[in-house]
Amino acid sequence: MTTPVIPMRPSEETVKTLNLLVERIEANPGRLIDPKEMAEAGETIDVSNVLETLPDGLSQEDFVGILRLSMLTECATESYAAIFREGARVHDAPWLARFTDRTWVPDELSHASPFKAMLMSLGFSEAELDSEIADVQDARYDHCCGITPVELTAYGMIQEQLTDQWHGLVADLIKPVAPYAAHMANRVKARETQHLMWYREMTAILVAGKPDLLPLVADAILGFQMPGRQLLPELQGRALYWMPPLKADFTKVAKDLVRNFSEVAGSSRGSGELLTDVASRRGFSIGPIPIRMAKVILRQLGGLGYEVLGEAVRERVGLPVAWSNGNDEQGRRGFHWGLPGKIRSAARSQVAQRIDLRAVTGETTPRS
Repeated sequence: MTTPVIPMRPSEETVKTLNLLVERIEANPGRLIDPKEMAEAGETIDVSNVLETLPDGLSQEDFVGILRLSMLTECATESYAAIFREGARVHDAPWLARFTDRTWVPDELSHASPFKAMLMSLGFSEAELDSEIADVQDARYDHCCGITPVELTAYGMIQEQLTDQWHGLVADLIKPVAPYAAHMANRVKARETQHLMWYREMTAILVAGKPDLLPLVADAILGFQMPGRQLLPELQGRALYWMPPLKADFTKVAKDLVRNFSEVAGSSRGSGELLTDVASRRGFSIGPIPIRMAKVILRQLGGLGYEVLGEAVRERVGLPVAWSNGNDEQGRRGFHWGLPGKIRSAARSQVAQRIDLRAVTGETTPRS
C-alpha cells in the first residue's frame, strides 16, 4: 500500500455528509459537564479515603500521579485544538474546524474540573494546581502524526478511546470509598466515549468516500502517541506501570481498537489491508508465516486473502465475524457456505490463533 503524498479533496457528497454530521452533533451533543454541577450537587468529591484502600502495586504517590495525569492531560485541550485547526485550514476542511471550535473544545475544557477537585481534597491548593495547569498549557506541543483531516480524525479516535478507558479505570479504583468522585470520573469517561464515536464516524465517512485514504489511517495508527508523551513525560511514562494494578484489561483494549479500525475500514477486506500495512511496518507477524511472505501470498489471493485476514483479526479478539463483502446469495455461491465455507473458517481460525495483538496495538499491550 502506497501512502499518497497529497490526498485528493473529498468529493462534494462526502463533504456534504460530514457537514450534516457536524450539524447533527451540534443539535444534540449529549449531556455536557458543567463545573458548577459538583458544587450544586451537595455531595463531596473527597478522595482522601482512597489512600487507605489502594491495591498492591499502587502507592499514595502513584495515586496522586494518576489524578495529576488525568487533570493535566485534559487541560492541554487548546494545544491539540491548534493542530486540528491548522489541518482544517491547510486542507480546506471547514467542517473539522467548526466541530473543533464549537463542540470539541468547549466540551473538553470542562473535563479537568473533577480531577482538580479530587486533588484539592488531598491537600493541594488551587493556586499550585493552577500553576501546574499553566505550565502545561504553555508547553510546546509538536503533533506526532500528519494533519490531513483523515489522519486527525483517526488520531482523535484513538486518543479518545484510550482516554475513555483510562478514566474508567480511575472511576473503578475510587468507587468503593468515593462514589460521587467515581460518578464524576465516569461522566468524563462518557464524554470521551461520545467523542470517540464522532471521530470514528468522521474517519469512516472519509474512507468510504475515498478508500485510497486508508494508508493515512495506518500512518495515524503507527505514529500515534498520547500528547502526554511530550507535555507530561514523567507522568505519561508511568501510565503503563499503573495500568496493571488498576486492573486494565489489555484484551479489551485490543478488542476495542480492532472494532474501531474495522468500522473505519468498512469491510473485512479493508480491515485486512489496514492490518497488513500496520503489522508490516511494525515488523510483527500476522499469522503463522513471516510478514514478507504473507504479503506476497495476500497479493496473490487478492481480495479474498485480505477478507479472511480481516475476519481472523476479529475472531482473535472475540468479535463476531461479519460478511461485509457481497450479499447472501453471492456468499452461497462463494466461500462462505458449504465445504468452501468450512475451509475458509478453518483457515481463518488457524491464522487467528497466531496473530500477535501487538500488530494492532503496538507495544501498549503485553505479548499475546
